[in-house]
Amino acid sequence: MKYLLTIATIFTVTISLAQSVKEGDNLKEIYKKIANPNFKAAPKVTYWKEGEGIFFIGAEPFVLIALKDTTLIGLFTRESPSGFLFDTIGNSTLSLSSHVFTFPYWIIKRNAKVSSSDETILKLMEELYSTTLQANDGQPTMEIAQRLNEYRTDTNLYNRHIAFLLDSYQQLILNSASNGIKPPANIALPTIKKLTEECLLVFGKVPPLVCIYMGEALLSAGMTNEARKHFKESLQQYPNSVPLLVYNYRLEEDDMRKKEELKELKKEHRKHWMVKDL
Repeated sequence: MKYLLTIATIFTVTISLAQSVKEGDNLKEIYKKIANPNFKAAPKVTYWKEGEGIFFIGAEPFVLIALKDTTLIGLFTRESPSGFLFDTIGNSTLSLSSHVFTFPYWIIKRNAKVSSSDETILKLMEELYSTTLQANDGQPTMEIAQRLNEYRTDTNLYNRHIAFLLDSYQQLILNSASNGIKPPANIALPTIKKLTEECLLVFGKVPPLVCIYMGEALLSAGMTNEARKHFKESLQQYPNSVPLLVYNYRLEEDDMRKKEELKELKKEHRKHWMVKDL
């Protein structure tokens, strides 16, 4: 929420456009209506290199957001309900409303080097899964985090678009947790679905980490039946995944089967951090 407060205090110009902005409006058309735009450098809103040099174009009650090459990517409005609207496709049309700054995926994807033979990001996701979710103690390593962070700034790395989606989802979850709120489903679900699609498209499979994130996103969105089905299907791919087994147990509707699953988890994986909480 800090971006809302920062942006809301940057401009004091009192120019009013003819009507409220909404999803479906065109950013270029909105800009044309600003008689005397006020340009301001933006605070750091993303760690990704493509976000360097972002600036704001102010004209009350709106603040347009542009890349350093002047491409308009969204806006912030003070009108009730205040918040952001973004172009999530790259066609200048506002298509996402959000209370958090959401750097559009297409900005990374348009210049990303895509290679099915370079499995570096896939292996990093598998390592992250092994150390944080599958391992008994669930402790991440600084090495993995540092290697993932390289994707933010090194534009020569392959499949940065996949790393961006992973990073975006993780940051959304962390920021939501720190503020004591649920991650917004209109951002979390599309992000993890796109990550799933890109993994399938590039590598022909979805790593267990992403399978777990998808199920968690469905649960957070209140889509319990969909999550239950998803975890069962994911177990067919990764039958030894302890997190998947735990979620499958938690969502099991048959009482007898649930008791058997708990007994098996306690027998085979009693030292696992997720099983200890059962």
